[in-house]
Amino acid sequence: MISAEERATFERDGVLALRGAADEVSVRELRAALQARLAESSVPLTPSRLSGIARAREFAATWGPRVVGAIDDLLGPSRWEVPKAGSQVLFANPPTPEARWDVPHSVWHLDYPAPGAARTLPGVQLFLCLDRVAPRGGGTVVITGIHRAVDAIRLRAGDAWPGRSLDVRRALRRELPWFRELGSVRPGEDRIARFMRAPSETDGESLAVVELTGEPGDVYLMHPWTLHAPAPSCSDRPRLVLTERIRAREG
Repeated sequence: MISAEERATFERDGVLALRGAADEVSVRELRAALQARLAESSVPLTPSRLSGIARAREFAATWGPRVVGAIDDLLGPSRWEVPKAGSQVLFANPPTPEARWDVPHSVWHLDYPAPGAARTLPGVQLFLCLDRVAPRGGGTVVITGIHRAVDAIRLRAGDAWPGRSLDVRRALRRELPWFRELGSVRPGEDRIARFMRAPSETDGESLAVVELTGEPGDVYLMHPWTLHAPAPSCSDRPRLVLTERIRAREG
């Protein structure tokens, strides 16, 4: 279960961290299996070539009862089905410690549509750290607070609005100068200071770019209308993170 404070954080930011929520033994075993598979290969492995390791395990055993209870609280215990498999491995970004990390300006997207006709939360996306994900270590970056702007846009657009990721990005560029500036690169600008170090109050919304970092077993629950993007790994280790997209039942 999640507390009232945790629910308020999810509703305000669109992201909720549950520290140490996943089963410690499962996390350790999955990490070891992935590390062994990566060590065997001389080239970077795509998620599809690593998927068998995670999908050999049941979802509930991998993510643990605390995460299942949190999804129940957010979606309703009768409004979603527990996936049979244990989830998708995100691309294990090869470490490039010599590279310079910066806030991405492209590839911001949604994995769920945000249609105007939606009346309830359509799902929740999960991320699980199998190994330590340090700052600048390839963790997914998200825009906290942006889901509320997306919600306002889709409600104004009406039931016929499909709310595809491209539709949402175009609407945000029109309506939010902050998001338009995030998608452009200006010479000499400190993008980390501009977009990460302090939230920006924009049209009544508090927006900031945040990295999903953490220790083994940490889980993030993300609102489906939170825009996010991949980020480079300036670490000395590959990123080992699982994700799962939980979809609510219709009706």
